[in-house]
Amino acid sequence: MTRAFTTIRGRATHRHAIYLCCDARFFPYALFLIDQIATRNPGRDFDLVLMSSTPLPTHPLLETHDVRVVQIDLNGLDVNLPVDARISLASYLRIFGPGIFTEEYDRLLYLDADIFYQRGDLSKLLRRDMQGFAIAGVRDMPQMRKPWRVPGDFKVMGLPQAKYFNAGVMLIDVPQWQSDRIETRALEFAAKVGDKLEYHDQSALNGTVQGQWLEMNPVWNFTYSHQTMYFAGMFDVCLYHFVGRRKPFFGSYGGFPLRFTEPYRRFLATHYPEAMPAVQNGLEIDRKWHLHVGVLLFHMFYVRRYLKFEGYFRDDWDTL
Repeated sequence: MTRAFTTIRGRATHRHAIYLCCDARFFPYALFLIDQIATRNPGRDFDLVLMSSTPLPTHPLLETHDVRVVQIDLNGLDVNLPVDARISLASYLRIFGPGIFTEEYDRLLYLDADIFYQRGDLSKLLRRDMQGFAIAGVRDMPQMRKPWRVPGDFKVMGLPQAKYFNAGVMLIDVPQWQSDRIETRALEFAAKVGDKLEYHDQSALNGTVQGQWLEMNPVWNFTYSHQTMYFAGMFDVCLYHFVGRRKPFFGSYGGFPLRFTEPYRRFLATHYPEAMPAVQNGLEIDRKWHLHVGVLLFHMFYVRRYLKFEGYFRDDWDTL
């Protein structure tokens, strides 16, 4: 299944690429992540790609970092995908990437726009042995607490227990993805399940592969929230993923320390000063200390369940 697309700027120059999908609202934060990656990988051997279903703003950093911008035409989509007030058709964009770039890239790393790049050899990640799987990812946070549990959306969809990945970070072997017909099967699965598709494209992808994916070290997609923020110190995290509605770049929740909020503040003050009022300003512990009492109690209760994963992976490249 092939989607029509237009390259707005740039072209493929390598056989590997990192791609993000966003709309105009999340464009500044996607650009922040791209700037982090490009600045720390000046001699990179992979492309940086931004995908959207609507026109994106222009910005000098797109040229500075040689970012490829691709717009996908979703008109005439031949399957009826479930959407709602929060999730639009654009939420399924990541599924289309491998099919669009099948002639240009052998490996793709998909990243959500609400990710913070701490460290990690992304070139080596893109070249890793995927052991015949189309997708490599990290187990989703609820299943890290209870690996034996049937994922909530699997229960709704009537599927059996299987290991379940968070789709905010996906390493994709493009030829294997095409051979396994992941895009076609995921879209057909989404259309069939309809309103039971609780987490939209993530549910569609997990429902399609049902545990047949390569599990990577949680450092490659550490889902940072009030349920995991203190556990983060036990892992040498590469990619922090700010899941849920609370983000360091907007909202009043006091769960993001200065080590996250200050880089966003510096970047946005330079490039998007109008976004500055929404950026959080560290923990502000004097005003919000009471929030951390409940967070600490949660961590105490789940410490054995979360931290067992620390012993499963000896380095960045271990898999399960």
